[in-house]
Amino acid sequence: MRTRPGFLAMALLTQMMLAQGPPGPPACPVEPGGRPVTLTPAHRPTAQQIRETAEKAAADSSVLVSAEPVPNFGVERYRLADYAECVGDDGCYWADLEAQTRRAEAVLDRAVASRKPNERLAAVLDIDETSLSGFCELRREDYGFFLTQMNHWMTTPEAAAPISGTLRLFNKARSEGVDVFFITGRWDELREATAHNLELAGFKGWKGLALRKGAQKQMTTVAYKSRERQKIVDAGYRIVLNMGDQWSDLNGEARGETSVKLPNPFYYLP
Repeated sequence: MRTRPGFLAMALLTQMMLAQGPPGPPACPVEPGGRPVTLTPAHRPTAQQIRETAEKAAADSSVLVSAEPVPNFGVERYRLADYAECVGDDGCYWADLEAQTRRAEAVLDRAVASRKPNERLAAVLDIDETSLSGFCELRREDYGFFLTQMNHWMTTPEAAAPISGTLRLFNKARSEGVDVFFITGRWDELREATAHNLELAGFKGWKGLALRKGAQKQMTTVAYKSRERQKIVDAGYRIVLNMGDQWSDLNGEARGETSVKLPNPFYYLP
């Protein structure tokens, strides 16, 4: 999910963005499995090295250390980069994504095995940082998450970067006769670009694609996504799986029988 409600003149802004060319350099290179190639400069210290330096310096009795109740933003940005680039001791974002997707696949297997005759099963997927990855653009912005730039970037083919595990899950669901619905916080002005990039990324044959439109733009994400899931239930489906990177993707009414929370260290959307 990406776009938050309450941003005025979003339709006009989107039209302006569509009229412009693609931002910045081409998409960052990726490895065969879909994970972006590590680009962390060799000269940059890791967050662990920064912490060790600070702890050693602060241990000097001749140094008067200040109170620092809030983490240093620069250090936290290094820590985020370490996690995203899978360096240092704070884990690996891509490995954690894959681990959660494997759990989602096991949920899907159990749901299909317990399926009753003629029962209609559905899986619900969020898009941003769940099905499509904005990592290359986030890294280009030095993990700043600038909403206008991100919305602009979404209109370009560079945004057709699948999260490989989710694409595998999607194809597994389709092969097992489970219908897949996308529910995203993006606004409906991005529908054409979103559908196109999902297709380019390999997500083909979904059953539904919901984006915010009209009064939905002023709703909370939880309320909006709950209503969209309820529509799926009202159509006669049993939602066996709901997967997203934000709690607002998963909370509320008409929840999936199993909700899978993916990691997202880059931004928070209520």
